[in-house]
Amino acid sequence: MLHAPSDRDPAPARPHVNFSKFATGDLPTVQVPIEVINRPIPSVLEEDKVLRFMHDIQKGDSLTPIEVLKCTAPDGQRYYFAFGGCHRFEAHKRLESETIPSRIIEVPPSALRLYLGASCPF
Repeated sequence: MLHAPSDRDPAPARPHVNFSKFATGDLPTVQVPIEVINRPIPSVLEEDKVLRFMHDIQKGDSLTPIEVLKCTAPDGQRYYFAFGGCHRFEAHKRLESETIPSRIIEVPPSALRLYLGASCPF
């Protein structure tokens, strides 16, 4: 029989994820060179949103940093991937920014293999 939750019912356990800023707390914002960031998933963009972000950046407004996954491959090569933040990324790209405000999340190679499958570079 289903029942409504009460204050006696414990909250369901949430799985701990080791490679998300949400699980590790606040991460510092750093400027990452746009040229090193790989974006393996094509962006679906709303043009008005990109233009609005471009205008905000030109005014000097601060946008939420994008999340960049940093992975060191078994051979020592470092890779940087961004899967979200496509409108902010595109706005900076069109403005020819050299860097973009980012939060770096270090992940193990297995995490990137999970995201990229056979497209993983290592």
